[in-house]
Amino acid sequence: MAFTQERKVAANGLEFFVAEAGEPGKPLVLCLHGFPECWASWRYQLPVLAQSGYYAVAPDLRGYGYTGGPKDVAAYRNSQLVEDVIGLIDALGYDSAILVAHDWGCGLAWQVARRYPKRINALVGMSVPYGGPAPVAPTVAMHKLFRDGFFYMLYFQQPAVPEAELEQDVTRSLKLVFHSLSSEGIQDYRPAPDNTAFLQGMPEPEEQPRWMRDEDLAYYVERFEHSGFTGPINWYRAMDLSWEEERDDDNWEIPVPTLFLGGMQDPVIQFGQKALQRMPDYVPDLRTVLIDQCGHWIQMEQAAEVNREILAFLEEVEGGQ
Repeated sequence: MAFTQERKVAANGLEFFVAEAGEPGKPLVLCLHGFPECWASWRYQLPVLAQSGYYAVAPDLRGYGYTGGPKDVAAYRNSQLVEDVIGLIDALGYDSAILVAHDWGCGLAWQVARRYPKRINALVGMSVPYGGPAPVAPTVAMHKLFRDGFFYMLYFQQPAVPEAELEQDVTRSLKLVFHSLSSEGIQDYRPAPDNTAFLQGMPEPEEQPRWMRDEDLAYYVERFEHSGFTGPINWYRAMDLSWEEERDDDNWEIPVPTLFLGGMQDPVIQFGQKALQRMPDYVPDLRTVLIDQCGHWIQMEQAAEVNREILAFLEEVEGGQ
């Protein structure tokens, strides 16, 4: 088992808390987490990548954990987040990196590879397919789709309200979210018709799953009790600002070798079917693998299979280490 170390790395005006495994100088694999997560979502990947000859690094991203970040929503635009990743690659002493990313981290990785293709050697994206440019602002599209119904991304646009809900009992909040979006819990998730809160309708797990033990959950809880939820939720609040910045861009292709992994029971995959279908139009060097008995937390729920897919892909595109 490769030893995982933790330290701070200065990049793009922030002090990023990172966990790392493997030897600096080996090919860099930068792992980008999603919401509501932290670097530890890659705890099943970092040692395996290190054992396979890579230098694997996973940061707490902007606004999260012991990296933290500004309270200003505009500080969470894609243009800022992309520079965080490029700054980390520079600060770690590399010209380029392999990106492995999930959820919001995956959405960010698409933008990094689109804007800086020469800095990215390969990309493994999970759970959030890439559909190219959006014709209207994200919240406009969501209001049109959901009308008067509840949708968590629209709920997250409110100031203070979602933080108050999630921070009231951080342990319970994280336990519900991880369970309800997993393959074990998604079938029991029945939002009530009057759903005006994020957690309402999420089933209580009888016990912690094998991939999120009590001690794992406690680590996440400590992270969010330290940082709060404002920074993480600001990623959602900045969606329209990012769209405004990017709407006139004329290059939406992802030219780097790409593997996309999704869970067949992941509601995000089901919601993103149109983007999944469009993805080959924008990602010419693409391989797609959908994994059964897997919800949203793919790299934790099916760690062994995800690790096999990542290593086989990197063997193919990098020639092995």
